[in-house]
Amino acid sequence: MKKILKFIIVIAVLAAIAFGVKSYFFDGAAANQVGSLISTPVVTDTIKTTISATGTLEPVDQVEVGTQVSGDIAKINVDFNSKVKKGQVIAELDKSKLQSTLKQATISYNSAENDLKFKQSTYNRIKKLSENRSASAVELEQAEYNLNAAKFSVEQRKNEVSQARLNLSYATIKSPIDGVVLKRAVDVGQTVAASMSTPTLFVIAKDLNQMKVMAAIDEADIGQVKKDQRVTFTVDAFPNDVFNGTVQEVRLNPTTTSNVVTYTVVISAQNPEQKLLPGMTATCTIVTQEITDAVTIPVKALKFTPAEGTPMVDPKDMPRPQRKSSDSAAVAEGSMPPPPPGMGPGGPSGKPTAGAKKKNKKPRLEGDHVWININGKAAPRRVKIGLSDGVKVQILKGLSVGDSVVTSQEIITEKSATKSNAASPFMPQRPGKKKK
Repeated sequence: MKKILKFIIVIAVLAAIAFGVKSYFFDGAAANQVGSLISTPVVTDTIKTTISATGTLEPVDQVEVGTQVSGDIAKINVDFNSKVKKGQVIAELDKSKLQSTLKQATISYNSAENDLKFKQSTYNRIKKLSENRSASAVELEQAEYNLNAAKFSVEQRKNEVSQARLNLSYATIKSPIDGVVLKRAVDVGQTVAASMSTPTLFVIAKDLNQMKVMAAIDEADIGQVKKDQRVTFTVDAFPNDVFNGTVQEVRLNPTTTSNVVTYTVVISAQNPEQKLLPGMTATCTIVTQEITDAVTIPVKALKFTPAEGTPMVDPKDMPRPQRKSSDSAAVAEGSMPPPPPGMGPGGPSGKPTAGAKKKNKKPRLEGDHVWININGKAAPRRVKIGLSDGVKVQILKGLSVGDSVVTSQEIITEKSATKSNAASPFMPQRPGKKKK
């Protein structure tokens, strides 16, 4: 019995030693494993920055037609969506009152002319008597005064006739432009009163083949908007259609709503198919900057940092572009960026870096840089960036088309950790736990 117990103890000790060796060598090695590098090539692409806004579609030219005289609407010749020509009669007011006023003004004018003839003959007669000294100077002055008063009265009555005739012409409402009737605000028999303001009877759009979007731009973005910038927009009625426009005007008058300051930007757009209608809401995208055939990489490549233990390219194996004799002088003058510390043949001091072969250390980098993938190993590369749209970024210097930049790294799941938690067959198990 003692031999069996001793044998079991020896087996347990050997199993424990084997388990420790396996955990030290195999599990430790698994913990130090790192995932492979995930990279993407450097390509040329179009990169642009945009501003989003909403606005309302309106006709380029829109005229409100009203009346300068009061009266009842006697006749309407057009309706909604009617096409009209300049000078076309679109409505008429009741003219009976205006015609009566004109007739009365004409009678007054004729009476004033008759009085003028009488005063003229009286003045001529007294003037002759005054020359023969048969009439006094006072009588001559009175006759001259009456004559001038009659002349003034004739002029006044003449103007009243002209005004009455003009008011009568206003009773015939004509279209001031060629266009389409967007709105009819009156009906036959309705009374319109022209007092301090002219009542609106019709709204006529000049040409619906050309439209404009009145977009509201936030004060934080208005500084980027310039005239002639390209604009694309959509409307809810045609969600799959993209319409093009151009910034025509940036109005300086601000609008404040709930402490939010916006500026109105006028965007002109062609509408040959008549799909765009007045009053539609347009969702606009204004292209503030655009570069075609730009050398680009994903933005996340600038934020990537390799994990500890990632294989690094030996500085001696780093590919270097052929430099001319003038390049060294340019580096000395600062016009060209020097290589990253530790990445030259001899490091910053010109001598082989101590411990470079012993340990795979990541170089300490400053400024914008990316990591390039060279045969599965990471190597840093300093770059000069340009325009960014949040997804892609333009590379001005440091990379060429076809280079492979690292954007992320695979994650290794530690399966060994699961194995290390496996129970030993020689150790007692918790009650209720099933054996495998």
